[in-house]
Amino acid sequence: MIDDTETLPRTPSEAEHENLNEAIAAAAPRRWWNRTTLVLAGFVLLAGGFLGGVQAHQRWGSSPAASATSAPGNGFPAGPGTPSFGPAPGGVTSGTLSRVDGTTLYVRTEKGETVTVRATDTTPVSRTALATVADLTDGLRVTVQGTVDAEGVVTATSISAG
Repeated sequence: MIDDTETLPRTPSEAEHENLNEAIAAAAPRRWWNRTTLVLAGFVLLAGGFLGGVQAHQRWGSSPAASATSAPGNGFPAGPGTPSFGPAPGGVTSGTLSRVDGTTLYVRTEKGETVTVRATDTTPVSRTALATVADLTDGLRVTVQGTVDAEGVVTATSISAG
């Protein structure tokens, strides 16, 4: 047999005991995150929330056409861009006169609906100069303001024609 083999002690020496805690701490796994990781995770969450909001708005949000209140004609009465939404709760409608029958007007809206408008001889009608209901003719663009009854007929309080 070869006597060159050295036998090691079973327990560490006193010097090794002092460095044991440092050795274990050095060998321990480090945490995988730091402040930069947290900041980047925050940015990712913000970007994800923003993109989720954009997707939700595209799917369920209102479209620009539905919320527009003026068009290329700057919303001036009788302009080419005058919006037409049929009789509104306030009794405002806009469109082209399709028929005039005495003091009853039939206004065809941009949507193709015909709205019946009742006027009186004293209902103010403004054109370039003050006019009356009798001055209105078929094909004239009008904006009517008034009240709506249960049948959807507008009783005019003012008419703007042009």
